[in-house]
Amino acid sequence: MPKEFKFADLGEGITEGEIVKWFVQEGSAVTVDQTLLEVETDKAIVPISSPFTGIIKAIHGKEGEIIKVGDVLVEFSDERLKKDFGSVVGILEEAPEDLEEARPDPGVIEKSRAIPSVRVLARSIGVDLNRVKGTGPEGRIRKEDVLAYSSASEVESKRLAPHAAPGGKPESGGIEIEVVRPPDSVERIPFKGIRRTAARLVVDSVQKIPHVTFMDKADMTRLQEVREQEKTAIEKQGLKLTYLPFIIKSVIAGLKLYPYLNSSLDEGRQEIILKKYYHIGIAVDTPNGLMVFALKNADQKSILEIARELNDLGQKAVSRTIDLKDLKGSTFTITNYGVIGGTYGTPIINYPEAAILGVGKIEDQAVVINGKIVIRKIAPLSLAFDHRLIDGADAGRFLNAVIEHIQNPNLLLIESR
Repeated sequence: MPKEFKFADLGEGITEGEIVKWFVQEGSAVTVDQTLLEVETDKAIVPISSPFTGIIKAIHGKEGEIIKVGDVLVEFSDERLKKDFGSVVGILEEAPEDLEEARPDPGVIEKSRAIPSVRVLARSIGVDLNRVKGTGPEGRIRKEDVLAYSSASEVESKRLAPHAAPGGKPESGGIEIEVVRPPDSVERIPFKGIRRTAARLVVDSVQKIPHVTFMDKADMTRLQEVREQEKTAIEKQGLKLTYLPFIIKSVIAGLKLYPYLNSSLDEGRQEIILKKYYHIGIAVDTPNGLMVFALKNADQKSILEIARELNDLGQKAVSRTIDLKDLKGSTFTITNYGVIGGTYGTPIINYPEAAILGVGKIEDQAVVINGKIVIRKIAPLSLAFDHRLIDGADAGRFLNAVIEHIQNPNLLLIESR
């Protein structure tokens, strides 16, 4: 009797993934621990290995399709199968026999064929789900199916509305006009992977959190002097010392003074969760899109340790070898868009966190100090916060505390562990 190999829970609250690539096909002979496919799950790519040495009878799911925990990935032939569950991410069960396919009333769309978010999308763009053919497992309708149905044809037929003669009734009929787009006028790119994951997260955030953004600037001149003094010694260790480790330490100092910015809201229990640990999320631009990794227990690490970990996790994020656990659990996020350019912004909070700090491009600016015009290194800062949890006054005080530590790096040395 054939065996079914199902997609299992990978932990960290993962419930679905996208098939990135199949390395086998039906009829392939595989060995234990041989990679069958790769699945992208919440921004990380996870290889899934074979539990058997044997023959693949059938594979389920195409590249680019979304699979959910419990969906069948592979059916194995029962010819001399050898089990090994040591390093396999999956669930094995007997394939049911003589299953009778359920045949729903064609006039009624089953809710199980479309998840709530897909039904909401269909309603918002006026698509009748009864007319949409699902391409997901067991005929499920996916967002891609709805969008494809909505704009399936490159050639559109439009009928001109009848015109009414003066004082009379509208003329019957109309003129059929075929509108043909020039070749290569559009390109359709699958909306998937990191881009789709990021889209889901930002929509979730803006729908649930009332965002408010404060903007200010910090004088980085003294911090630059400290950085220049230590840069050579640190570079000898193979590290690049940027401003970011100092900003992280300054943020942590502010969070300890104003803990509600290091909190989240348990909406189910109507409780505010004040977190006594400091996992700082760092947004990083990669060739595949935006990713946020978590610098765990950053308050317990030195500037040098933070610099080393930023370098390590940043490289792993770019190469997509980062572990899932490093993409989870942040309590406050920093996005340093200034490395690309730009000054102020309105960053979107990394839900369910309470705030995010955006750092703009550091530039030489003329400022007045003690009645004299001098040139200083100025960094624009943008703090977005959840107004349900944080009042404007506390947000302003927090930002002032962060700026104070940035402008007086000796405070970081005094308060360091």
